Amino acid sequence: MNDYVISLRRKFHQNAELSFKEFQTSKMIARELSEMGLRPMPIAGTGICCDINGKTQGRTVALRADIDALPLEEMSGDQFSSKNKGVMHACGHDAHIAMLLGVARKLSADPSFPGRVRLMFQPAEESPPGGAIEMIREGVMENVDFVLGQHVISTLPAGTIGINFDYGAAISDEFFITITGPGGHGSRPHETSDVVYITSLFIVSAQALISRMTDQTQPAVLTFGTIKAGDRFNIIASKSEISGTVRTYSKEIRDKIRDGLRDMLASLCNLHGAQFSFNYEEGYPALLNDRRVAEVVNQVAAQLAGKDHVVYPPPTMGGEDFSRFLEVAPGAFFRLGVGNVEKGITASQHSPRYRIDESALLLGVNVMTETALRLLLNGIPD
Repeated sequence: MNDYVISLRRKFHQNAELSFKEFQTSKMIARELSEMGLRPMPIAGTGICCDINGKTQGRTVALRADIDALPLEEMSGDQFSSKNKGVMHACGHDAHIAMLLGVARKLSADPSFPGRVRLMFQPAEESPPGGAIEMIREGVMENVDFVLGQHVISTLPAGTIGINFDYGAAISDEFFITITGPGGHGSRPHETSDVVYITSLFIVSAQALISRMTDQTQPAVLTFGTIKAGDRFNIIASKSEISGTVRTYSKEIRDKIRDGLRDMLASLCNLHGAQFSFNYEEGYPALLNDRRVAEVVNQVAAQLAGKDHVVYPPPTMGGEDFSRFLEVAPGAFFRLGVGNVEKGITASQHSPRYRIDESALLLGVNVMTETALRLLLNGIPD
């Protein structure tokens, strides 16, 4: 099993594909499942859904792996680096696919369990609004009692399992702003609406939405990621473009920050005689684990990895498309450590130098498999 999963992971890594373009990835997944005697079905374009039926009727547990890669030129140095120029599995989704196929191989070889395990290979986790919402629209979560997902992470040592009993990831929204006004010569600013100046005031002032207008007991992040304005040192620009992201766990705080950004922008533009457009796109919901399902993962992880190798990290402010499945059925999303300082495996997710310690993958297979079986057999504790 260990060799099987590592071999698969390397094949998927070499054939990295972008969101909703995972055509070869999808074919490779379907081929593996078919060779196990299973019946994979396409869903959400390039996604795959496949049921493994047990010996008797019972509960249904859904297991998810995301399958897309990132637009990065790989610099990992691995012999099995991506063959597709400018595309790299820099977030570990190749490992997720391989581990879920490992789970499928174990369960299909011995389907003596009650109920059903539903395998969900999801496209486009990296590109909001993501593939999960489309899979749900097409019925992937119908009659599902529990849902599980995992994510490899290089900030935890290989062989470590990280569990959150409530929030695990944040709401992840995007905004895009354009400010326009009459530009002019740099020597005569009084004849213009200086959009660079307005943009500067807005970016600095907007941080008060976090530091002075948001309850400090509630996590919130406001980041401006891009600014584009101007063409020459002595010309006052007539247009600036800004983009950024808002992260929080609370929808109410998200709405307050969104409305605050718009109101602040309107006031500044009105004061300085400029116009603006404000496009705010809601991204993934906050990832909220079910405490009871997370406790089952916790018990399984402690048994398989040892209590000393189970940790409870603070929730991240990153976004995760798995949150959509958790809005439909109770479940849990856990982290599998794949970092290794001694081997030089320390690069973070989304780095062109990202690598993983593959020795951890078998643990991921076993934790996912055993947790699914316990949920099928026993459900969740009261």
